[in-house]
Amino acid sequence: MIDFEQVWLPQIIGYARLISTGQLENQWLGQSDAMTSVTDPDELHEQIYDDLDADAIWSEARQNLDMPAAATSAIDSFLLALNGIEGNDAEMVVRSSAWAKVKYAANAVLANVR
Repeated sequence: MIDFEQVWLPQIIGYARLISTGQLENQWLGQSDAMTSVTDPDELHEQIYDDLDADAIWSEARQNLDMPAAATSAIDSFLLALNGIEGNDAEMVVRSSAWAKVKYAANAVLANVR
């Protein structure tokens, strides 16, 4: 099982940072030389929901956390927004209202989760 405090939470914060800074969209659209392993929207979903098993880990961990309500709400919103992304065409995803919600939620994670 993935360790929540040492692995899962820092990874989620890292993804939120990549999204909020625009690094992922710049990479996806070929506007940056900086590269990550998140090569497209489908890979983002795979890394968060398959590799990190976000639904199961978060569902279990949030029941036993001593975390402020704003932090749990921010993570809830971030995961929900990520699930709202449809398609694998990076340009279409980045221009979508769903991506705007993901960016907003990513900023909330960075502001509220420590």
